[in-house]
Amino acid sequence: MVVACARTLPKGLPSNVWSVSLDVTDEHAVRQLRDTILERFGRIDALVNAAGIGMIGAIEDTSEAEAKAVIDTNFFGVFNTCRQAAPVMRRQGHGKIINITSMAAQMALPFRGVYCASKFAVEGLSESLSQELRGSGVHVVIVEPGDVRTEINHHRIVAAAVSPELEEDHQRIHRQVNNEVNTGIDPRRIARIVQRILEQHHPKLRYRVAPPMAELAYRLMRLLPDRHFERLVMKHYGLRK
Repeated sequence: MVVACARTLPKGLPSNVWSVSLDVTDEHAVRQLRDTILERFGRIDALVNAAGIGMIGAIEDTSEAEAKAVIDTNFFGVFNTCRQAAPVMRRQGHGKIINITSMAAQMALPFRGVYCASKFAVEGLSESLSQELRGSGVHVVIVEPGDVRTEINHHRIVAAAVSPELEEDHQRIHRQVNNEVNTGIDPRRIARIVQRILEQHHPKLRYRVAPPMAELAYRLMRLLPDRHFERLVMKHYGLRK
């Protein structure tokens, strides 16, 4: 049985999916759901963290409330579910925790600083958790997608206050990010990777699923001096003066 959790539940789910309304930022609600699952099924075999929210905004234009909204979902949502699932899986002696981050968890991008920071944080959390669970039979896996055709454009937080001197760059990058998502990879590719991980006895720590240009950018980041790569990113987004 698959337990599908979301703030807004999709319609038309198959009969072997039990859908539950859940806000992952609510620690009490996450703990209650864990207890309910254990009462009903007796175990938790896998946890897939895919909840996330995007953001566009320069660091200096981003309010504390906007930043917290992103961090609460993208980081604390993962933190809350991992905290509740990990001890259960440790006692069972088996389980998989799959945290879906982003290519932006490896390379920071302009006007997406808070979003990137939240994904960087999940990578650190996942690596530490993997080490803590080593030898317990529980495997922690990170999946790093590039741009994926999802509804993130419709729900992305956009900084409400934009400095006049940053307005042109803000608007251009916002349009470019929307376009990159609209032309991104099929989300079914991510689903197939997750399925493959669930079927493996000893999955790797990290899997990247990205369009060719994003994969090339990652390889260049690893090869080039930091400032050279930074200039390439700025040129890509039209920021190179």
